[in-house]
Amino acid sequence: KISLSASAISVITGKVSQAALEWQNGPLESLYMIIWMDGIVFKVRENGKVINKTVYLCVGLNKDGLKEVLGMWVGKAESASFWMGVLTDLKARGVEDILITVTDNLNGFTDTIKSVFP
Repeated sequence: KISLSASAISVITGKVSQAALEWQNGPLESLYMIIWMDGIVFKVRENGKVINKTVYLCVGLNKDGLKEVLGMWVGKAESASFWMGVLTDLKARGVEDILITVTDNLNGFTDTIKSVFP
């Protein structure tokens, strides 16, 4: 059993949160051979109620054949407009081209991808 003070937990949480934020906003490669995009629904307790939250995930295969998690976003419902924000974020972080996208074919997703990465 490990015992930590509230202030120690606060310091650790702050450092982990800062590192996660830096990773989430960090630069990406300009070209990805494949990007997989999907959401995973989790039940979470919020304000005393159990609700569904979705973690949206992008995994990219770079030109060296290595997979990397490009980002994770939390939202309530999957939509083309939500993914528009994700794709815009990837572009702002340096992605210039994606050769293949793998999705669950959400209505409007193909048009959304083409609008950000023509």
